[in-house]
Amino acid sequence: MKALLVANPSAGGGRAGRLLDQVERRLAADGVETERHLTRSLEDARLAACEAAPSFDAVVAVGGDGTVGACAAGLADANPGGSGGPPGWSPGGSPRAALGVVPAGGGNDAARSLGLPAGDPLAAAGLLARLRRRPADLATVAGRAYLNVAGAGFDSEVTRVANQRLGWAGNRPRYIGAVLGQLAVGGTAGFRLVLDGHAQSVSGWLVAVANGPSYGGGMRVAPQASLADGLLDVVVIADIGKLEFLRTFPKVFSGRHIEHPAVTVHRAARVELDADRTLAVFADGEPAGTLPATFEVRPAAITVLAADPAPGFPGP
Repeated sequence: MKALLVANPSAGGGRAGRLLDQVERRLAADGVETERHLTRSLEDARLAACEAAPSFDAVVAVGGDGTVGACAAGLADANPGGSGGPPGWSPGGSPRAALGVVPAGGGNDAARSLGLPAGDPLAAAGLLARLRRRPADLATVAGRAYLNVAGAGFDSEVTRVANQRLGWAGNRPRYIGAVLGQLAVGGTAGFRLVLDGHAQSVSGWLVAVANGPSYGGGMRVAPQASLADGLLDVVVIADIGKLEFLRTFPKVFSGRHIEHPAVTVHRAARVELDADRTLAVFADGEPAGTLPATFEVRPAAITVLAADPAPGFPGP
């Protein structure tokens, strides 16, 4: 296997950069030939992945979910027709490179979706040569590709606060801290949803548009979402009191929050979302504009290296 390591050296407070030599040694022990590309921006990561696609077996994102999403976007751009056949192939003679992940950022939810040890970059690197190649969907919003979850409302404000004000804290503590802080000052919004042409309105805390099951460092907001079904799971948390929200919130780590009567899950290939006030959109932890926004899925847009089983590929 020949792999390009697309590494964000500042990810995880510099952890990605510090571990890169060890990652290369671990891969070399498995017979993986590597080259490295240190990113200067997410756009730089996307371009590196796109250019590497024809000549590498894998493009391995070493960093956080933003780097993973940028690499996924680059591979999809190199293969605009989708896989169209066996993993890594398309009628146009598409690039062979699959997306690999060495989780070295904050949330690392892409690694979770692929069944990798999200908290152990070296262990994930040690699995790379033995993972299964699988076609995977990619979602887009406002020109940004994402692998897992985008959203607007309470969760986007939590992400903004967690990234900008609590970056010094550990991943799960900073998200929980941001949730508690925003719960004290935030509130619900009126949303208008159009799901594959069918419109509805709802007052609620948030709308999450999920390609994969989790975000925010293991919050399984859409536990049944699949990276291979050609659909987006749209999770709506309706208007409930703050105390009830706080009581229900811990269940998001197991996915049992969807059992609450105020939580609904829809599935659609195209989602148009607007709100009665300006709300930011975040996709895999990165800013992606404001509402109104349109979310779409690109079925089998990329090939990924995943464990078997993996949470992002539920079912047989």
